[in-house]
Amino acid sequence: MDRKAFIVVIICFAILFGWQALVNHLWPPPPPGAEPKPGVAQTNVVEKPAPPAEIKPAPPVEPPKPRPPEKTVTLENESVRVIITSYGGGIKDVLLKKWTVSPDNPDLVTLNLFGPEPVLALADWPGADSNAVYGLQQASPTNAVVTCETAGGIKIAKEFRLGADSVIGCRMRFENAGQQTQQTPAFGVALGTAAQLDALDDPTFVSLDYWDGGPLSVTGRAKASYNAASSLASKPLAATNTVRWAAVNNRYFAMVLTPAEPAAGIAGKEFDLPLSLTPKAKTPPQGVRGWLRLNAVSVEPGAAVTRDFKLYAGPKEFRRLAALGDHQEEVMQFGMWGRISEALLWGLTTVHRIIPNYGIAIIIITIIIKLLFWPIQAISTRSMKKMQELQPHLAKLKEKYPDDPQKQQQEMMKLYREHKVNPMSGCLPLLVQIPVFFALYTMLRTAIELRGARFLWIRDLSQPDTILSLGDSAFLQLNPLPLIMCATTIWQQKLTPTTTADPTQQRMMMLMPVMFLFLFYTVSSGLLLYWTVQNLLSILQQWLALRDQKAAAAPAKR
Repeated sequence: MDRKAFIVVIICFAILFGWQALVNHLWPPPPPGAEPKPGVAQTNVVEKPAPPAEIKPAPPVEPPKPRPPEKTVTLENESVRVIITSYGGGIKDVLLKKWTVSPDNPDLVTLNLFGPEPVLALADWPGADSNAVYGLQQASPTNAVVTCETAGGIKIAKEFRLGADSVIGCRMRFENAGQQTQQTPAFGVALGTAAQLDALDDPTFVSLDYWDGGPLSVTGRAKASYNAASSLASKPLAATNTVRWAAVNNRYFAMVLTPAEPAAGIAGKEFDLPLSLTPKAKTPPQGVRGWLRLNAVSVEPGAAVTRDFKLYAGPKEFRRLAALGDHQEEVMQFGMWGRISEALLWGLTTVHRIIPNYGIAIIIITIIIKLLFWPIQAISTRSMKKMQELQPHLAKLKEKYPDDPQKQQQEMMKLYREHKVNPMSGCLPLLVQIPVFFALYTMLRTAIELRGARFLWIRDLSQPDTILSLGDSAFLQLNPLPLIMCATTIWQQKLTPTTTADPTQQRMMMLMPVMFLFLFYTVSSGLLLYWTVQNLLSILQQWLALRDQKAAAAPAKR
């Protein structure tokens, strides 16, 4: 460090350490207790503490009145057991006597098991909501009445009637016993809750759906307004005034609430389930809950207004839901190919009544579908064979017009017309079968008939056919049927005439079975059984076609 730099450093340190002392010397702080001079900044001022204020004792807080003990009654028939509670005056839960949680879990299915409030409890009506305590009386083994009187003077009575199967009726009566007209608030009626039944149950099927008379379609989750059946609402109220029914459901079970008169809207949201339901999950699983929204109503003195509801609480069986009317079978969520799905389900159950094995029923349905499409497949095979024979001519056209794609295309179309070949006919069987495939896929994934159905080594046709598990990951499980499906697809491609000479396209076609293997490795074994049998039948048809072509070509060689 040179001399000048050393001097600069010394000056900087002097200013740094001497500045505060210089300030205190030039502007000394006032002595303790002295008032500061006007215009002079205060430094190091210590304020005198204010004298403590007089502390007055707080008025005593009355403890909340203890809630009376909960009372319950049980309504029961051969299918369900319904618990009515005095807390909220609704259905606490519904036990399904004929259905277990899974083939490996013998516990009976209980709907609204984790519900924060009972089904058909009122919301947004203080004094009559789920926090209210209702009077409870059982009139018969299948009939009960709950009563409550609000601060406004309206008496509420709900009469529950358990009918046949899984249908519960409820009549709500709002009576004005006063001398003046009373106005009820706009209120909600709880639909109940839906959740996965255990850790193995698929949570993606848990949803809140409704139908308002519009197009029968299902839209995505997390939307607040939609037409027809829909999934979980993220906003408190959907933009519709003609709700005909609403449902909370999981993959195989549903609670569908139908008002006698269309409701004014639908509301729903998620809620946390016990973490013990999925012990390996890091966050609590989610369930859904919902409410029908009803408009306010005026009740004249000495008069009463009634609202009737019908609740279905049971399995998502197509025939049961269809019998309820108002397109309640849409809870099955078959989607745009719903009519085809319904026909396939009808055929499957019809065959099962004759041969009581759903695996065999799927094979028979697959054979019937294949026979229906056999002529189309035959036309496609002949067209693809002609396309294969034209490959050398098409290659010459590419060499002849390498820089004129338009001319090349014109000559190719001319060649097709001369040989009476339709280049699109090879895709015809695939295009025709796509609706059937997707309809079968949507049907098999929610058809409760396949739940727990066994076939050969398959323990459950609604689940993957896992025979060995090495970990939690799906791809650490050995599922034989997807491997068989992949092998039969490759075999079928080997027998199918090649319509392109491009080796890159041929390799891409051979990779498709491997892609399908990864995409469908964890789907239901019932769907893979259909696909595998379909491949085997296509191989048989291809082999017969090649045999006939060789037989027809043999005399020409002689």
